[in-house]
Amino acid sequence: MKKTFSIGGVHPADKKISAGCRIEVLPTPQTVYISMSQHLGAPATPVVAVGDKVKAGQVIGEPAGFISAYVHSSVSGTVKSIGPRPDLAGNKVTHIEIAVEGDEWADGIDLSETLVTEIPADNRFIIDRIKSNGVVGLGGATFPTHVKLTPLEGKKAEILILNGAECEPYLTSDYRIMLEKPDQIVIGAAIMKQVLGGSRTVIGIEDNKPEAIESVRTAISRLQAKSASYSGIEVAVLKKKYPQGGEKQLIDAVAHRQVKSMGLPIDVGAVVQNVATSLAVYDAVMKNRPLTTNTLTVTGDCLPADRQKNYLFRIGVPFSFIIEQDGGIPEGAVKVISGGPMMGKAISNLDATTVKGSSSVLYLTAEQTVRKPESNCIRCAKCVEACPMGLEPFLLNKLARNGMMDELEQNAIQDCIECGCCLYSCPANIPLLDVIRVAKGDVMRAIRARSAKK
Repeated sequence: MKKTFSIGGVHPADKKISAGCRIEVLPTPQTVYISMSQHLGAPATPVVAVGDKVKAGQVIGEPAGFISAYVHSSVSGTVKSIGPRPDLAGNKVTHIEIAVEGDEWADGIDLSETLVTEIPADNRFIIDRIKSNGVVGLGGATFPTHVKLTPLEGKKAEILILNGAECEPYLTSDYRIMLEKPDQIVIGAAIMKQVLGGSRTVIGIEDNKPEAIESVRTAISRLQAKSASYSGIEVAVLKKKYPQGGEKQLIDAVAHRQVKSMGLPIDVGAVVQNVATSLAVYDAVMKNRPLTTNTLTVTGDCLPADRQKNYLFRIGVPFSFIIEQDGGIPEGAVKVISGGPMMGKAISNLDATTVKGSSSVLYLTAEQTVRKPESNCIRCAKCVEACPMGLEPFLLNKLARNGMMDELEQNAIQDCIECGCCLYSCPANIPLLDVIRVAKGDVMRAIRARSAKK
């Protein structure tokens, strides 16, 4: 029986145009720019200097706080500069510029494709490997994985859920790794399951990906025949519904548990990771391979079929280089998005570089992006019906436009996951998400300031 979450959601068209495109290795440019701010929490602190020679996989940035992560060089070469550089939104963040010279890797990294299935018994060793190799969540938030796998005292993980939904239209990189690297994903899941104390483990995949469901199930059976370490891992078939991949929505769909306002998944005994994160955990623990590469999709309705791609890229590669390698911006494209059309971000600076969580280069046409004129709210409640968090977007919009901060907090604007379901469903073309996102930021700053005074 197909599972899904119980509140809201919408059904945008799949548009999985690049689903049949095998992962290709993107060539390495002459220069990469590696951000120190590519994870949730404090930016990493550079530990190299201009003129230093570095190897691929070498640490170039160290965590600057409890919620922070190591950053590694994705190439070998010479450090040319360290300083602020605009990210894809135009914000200045610290980057390390490296001129590429050869492809020499740091010692102790296993680059072979040999599958390793025997999971280390020492959980502390596993956590240290995940931390030292800079693994972060690759489902969007880029939360440091070692922190999520170490619940606070008094909290216990009863279920580990892997997000293989990839519910955003157009994106297919997770789908491709489930077809091409299913064993590694399942081993990564078993590693995390062991660290969390043997919790039930479910890999959720939407029903519009039958080949991925079969691929992962086959890998589970294959590995369970080899070792008891892989028992207790299963696939849950999820109904195609956006935002099925949201943490709270996955927990509702798979475990039928509701995370309370401002709560965390671990509050209801759940830990959620992405399938790409599970692959990165396998690489970190079994191969001592840092998170220096990821897979992204290059796609769009205006992109010719032979230019639809899924690329394995080195982190720090400029978006402009990816676009150039794929033949340039296609005719008819007026906007380039990093991520999906629902939650992705427009790339205002094409010379910005990829980070650990980069998932796509998506081309949109004028027809897809130009908004229709806003009209008056007709109180149809379609936004309320669509909101997967059970909020009232029409009310939040009204309160926000009138600067009613206390009322916004009382009506739980802080719980908005910015999925865009309200904007997608509004017949009056009201920019609900835009208004709510800005107001949510103001409310969250007020909440944090209030907490700091206590």
